[in-house]
Amino acid sequence: MMPSHSQDQILNIVPITFDREEIEIGRLPNMEKGEYAKLRHDHWRTHVFRFDPRTQEILNVALVPNIDPLGTKDTVIIDNHLLLLARAVQHQIMVWIAHRRPILSGGKKLIFWGQKENAYLLHQAVLKVGEEPDRRLDVVLRYEIDCRMLQYDENKYYIGLVLDVATSNIIDIPVSELQEDGLDIRRRYVCSRQQPDIDYLHPRLELLGRVGGIDGNTLFLTDSEGDIRIQAQKAFLEPRLENLNDVVQLYYGNKARRILLELENIRKPVGTALGKLAHLQETLKGIKRHNFTINNEVKISFGDLLNPSDGKYPSQITTKRPPLLFGAQGRNIQANPDSGIKMYGPYMFTQHTRNSPLIAVVCESSYKGRVDQFLQMLRVGFPDAYWQDKKKENPFRGGLLGKYRLSSLRFEFEECQTPTPQEYRNAARRLLNRLPDLPDLAIVQIREDFIHQFGDMNPYFVSKSEFMGAGVPVQAFRIEKRDPPERNLPYLLNNICLASYAKLDGTPWVMSMRDPDSHELVIGIGSSAVGFGRRGHRTQYVGMTSVFQGDGRYLVWGQTREVEFRNYPQALLESLQRTVSYVEQQQAWVKGDKIRIICHVYKRLRDCEVEAIKKLVDSLTDNKYQAEYAFLDISWHHPYQIFAPNEQGANYWTKRKSSKKGKGVPQRGLCLQLERRRGLLQLTGPTDLKTADQGLPKPLLVELHPDSDFDDMTYLLRQIFHFTYLSWRSFFPGSEPVTIGYSRLIARLLGNLKEVAGWDSTVLAVGALRDRRWFL
Repeated sequence: MMPSHSQDQILNIVPITFDREEIEIGRLPNMEKGEYAKLRHDHWRTHVFRFDPRTQEILNVALVPNIDPLGTKDTVIIDNHLLLLARAVQHQIMVWIAHRRPILSGGKKLIFWGQKENAYLLHQAVLKVGEEPDRRLDVVLRYEIDCRMLQYDENKYYIGLVLDVATSNIIDIPVSELQEDGLDIRRRYVCSRQQPDIDYLHPRLELLGRVGGIDGNTLFLTDSEGDIRIQAQKAFLEPRLENLNDVVQLYYGNKARRILLELENIRKPVGTALGKLAHLQETLKGIKRHNFTINNEVKISFGDLLNPSDGKYPSQITTKRPPLLFGAQGRNIQANPDSGIKMYGPYMFTQHTRNSPLIAVVCESSYKGRVDQFLQMLRVGFPDAYWQDKKKENPFRGGLLGKYRLSSLRFEFEECQTPTPQEYRNAARRLLNRLPDLPDLAIVQIREDFIHQFGDMNPYFVSKSEFMGAGVPVQAFRIEKRDPPERNLPYLLNNICLASYAKLDGTPWVMSMRDPDSHELVIGIGSSAVGFGRRGHRTQYVGMTSVFQGDGRYLVWGQTREVEFRNYPQALLESLQRTVSYVEQQQAWVKGDKIRIICHVYKRLRDCEVEAIKKLVDSLTDNKYQAEYAFLDISWHHPYQIFAPNEQGANYWTKRKSSKKGKGVPQRGLCLQLERRRGLLQLTGPTDLKTADQGLPKPLLVELHPDSDFDDMTYLLRQIFHFTYLSWRSFFPGSEPVTIGYSRLIARLLGNLKEVAGWDSTVLAVGALRDRRWFL
């Protein structure tokens, strides 16, 4: 059972109340975008504005005393205009700090730097070692305030102030000065300083590109939008951590290491759960000390950070790990997938058809010995003689032969002399040409630095396109991972073995659920931006994954091809058409059956896309079935965070010492129904963190589209949680459901393969890879 309801929870939301029920506002007719922008700019100190779609008017309130609202005056009930009041509260806070702190953004979210001495972290570290700080070089606390309307009962709403704190690096020293002082700026990314149109905003940095050449005082940039050159005195280093460290080294010499260690000790707590919570509570104290009013009439009161003792705190939904099925008959139940396979074997392994696979291997000749050793361990497991942790069992015994119950397997090698795309392409072709039978799987040895290569320049994607074009899925492994500490290698082998078995058409496990009264089909949509460099052209690709339910078991199935973002609505309809037809036949639907279509998407579907999906399904099924729909936006991009102050964390070993990780981090599985159609799901708990330095993981935000006619959020949130246990890339539960995770993998891989000469994705739709899990 996952975490039960507890008083030991805090959300970073501050409830706001007012001392009266009515307020005077002004009503202005709607106007052009430019006029509206000028209106807000001219009156930013005295008024706040909001377009109200209900009346097609621009509403406003006066913020300061002795000034009237603009336009036709009206007295309204505050609860009917909370969105306008939320904007007024945030604006009052912004005006308060406008001349006290540097404001980075004053739009939907208020972002600013701290101004007190304890907000400048590098400054403190430099003083600790007895050196003189330079305010142009620092690490500063960055605060975010987002005032929004929230729901806490079926039809009750309130305004909440959502708070966050993090850090920003500052390198406000012109590149010309850094050059004169001896810093090599070649291959570093630089920015220009852009002056804002609004006087209360701090100048922002715009990333231009990477320094490719220098001629006197002129910098020539690569990985940029066009041919860009800039004068060194007008350029600033991108304030990344590695640049900050190098500049500290430049100016503080042999004391730099001590300064950076002190900085790490000061900075690290800001990202941890308990450290962040302490900063937020201190920030709230400062806000409460100021007397905020609207027009000196309506008093604004701030509560405490939201906790379960407050009636506005979201209700909690209990979750638990789903039962997983294993064994020859598929009837053995285990909660832990690794233990289940060890004890019973993979799900219905006696029906696995590739029991004596032929595996093609491409590797560099200089690494063949180590690759051969690695593959032998993949075959029979990690030797007990090499396992040194006496307190734990060897995690990878048996290999593909023993653990996964294969009868035999054969490796066929082909070597590359150099790590170039052409060498890898030729090796793959030689293997495919000389083997009498098509391999069941290809294993390709790669290097860490291949990750920086794009499309045709990447040896891995070039060889992958050759194998997949012939209908052979590919499993890669990095040669650098072959020689980690002995305690880590078995875990790497375990995950590679798992993914390889799935690519051999095996089913490691399935999830068992009680039969619903509806046939259920879940479509996942994920995206990935693919391109060269950081500033070069990048194309957004979309991938799709289907999960359907049959006989109380969820099975993953998918057909896809590379789809650019602009074409994804049509691709979604095509994918849905294929999947509905396939599942209708596989599950033998009959007239009158109930079907449920659930979409997991990384961005909210537009109303017209929702309507198109409904019409398509109705036309496909000829209205023979009772169809219902749920459209869910699943996102990490939101301001909410959950704290568990009394959580003691999990034990782990670091540098041969016992330590704690995840103090104050909620347990995995905590699920809060934030509003009627929105929920938060914590998918990374204390035991899921690798070290104590990882900070506070964000929960997943799940939002249900209002046009959904299936709106059981408890069911939908639990289903998303269950789907995090369906990934066959690792034995650990995922930080997102497979519907999104697999789809993102598909998008990234196919986006890169599209840039490889000769690649044709038809093989995925109608060829040998049609129903195979090539993307794991």
